[in-house]
Amino acid sequence: MSIRDYKSSDFERVVEIYNLSKVDEFGGEDATFDITPLTEDQQMLTLFENSKIYVYEEDSILGFVGNKGNYISWLFVHPQHRNRGIGNRLIGSLLTNLAGTVALNVAKSNKVATNLYSKLGFTVAKEFEGKYQGVPIIVNRMEYEI
Repeated sequence: MSIRDYKSSDFERVVEIYNLSKVDEFGGEDATFDITPLTEDQQMLTLFENSKIYVYEEDSILGFVGNKGNYISWLFVHPQHRNRGIGNRLIGSLLTNLAGTVALNVAKSNKVATNLYSKLGFTVAKEFEGKYQGVPIIVNRMEYEI
């Protein structure tokens, strides 16, 4: 097991994990979303390119995390490898590289992610209405103080 810096040769596997996992972000919503693949979503690609990305690797890449400054912009674990502590390790490793107030946004309905972040010490700083594909969703801004 290792957590290492992302390399451009990891892109295909990271895209696969994102495409398989993104739909789960909104599983608790009443609306149904057609998830745009990462390679076709210019806004998400730009965020990816502007983030520092780390991958969790065993025999292959099983998850990734990323940040843009003190904002956690990415956390995705391959659906077949969840509940093994990979998300915990990725966030824990990322936090060792940051200082001050670390923030992230998560759909309020995403109970799995919200519970993970809460267990790691993040608290809800505010709740606001966001949109995904033009559909309103409630978003929690969670913060962690290092």
